[in-house]
Amino acid sequence: MQQEWTPTEPELDALVRATARHHWRAVAVPGSVLVVGIGFVAAALSGGGLGLLMLAVGALWLGWSGYSALRGAREVLGTAYPVGTTVSAEATDDGLVLHTARGRAEFAWERFGRPRLGPVVLIARDRVTKRWLMVPRQLFPEAWLDHVGAAARDS
Repeated sequence: MQQEWTPTEPELDALVRATARHHWRAVAVPGSVLVVGIGFVAAALSGGGLGLLMLAVGALWLGWSGYSALRGAREVLGTAYPVGTTVSAEATDDGLVLHTARGRAEFAWERFGRPRLGPVVLIARDRVTKRWLMVPRQLFPEAWLDHVGAAARDS
């Protein structure tokens, strides 16, 4: 079973935003919460000056990491799924095969941990590398979720 997609600018923008938002939530928010928590402790112990500094650092971290996530997602996804270029995905018995502008990538179904299918992107935790797998929704029909769910149940 094969799925093809020719990205448009609005589709690619939505994919970049969704991917960057996920990365930002997974990395920046926990880091900022930690910094702010330390800031509150520091404020209580030092009378406030150091705490305010830590709060400012936490806010800067949130902003910078949001910008960085968006820039990184645009670079990676823009080269893999360039606007106007047809890309494809194929579901086999063994796994998912992506054919992007950057080349071919294969992922065994067993690698897809904690899958979440949203309106723009499938997000799953790679059980091998522990990194997040992001597959554009246009390349992952809902019917293929049975493969991911079966692999997760068999593990």
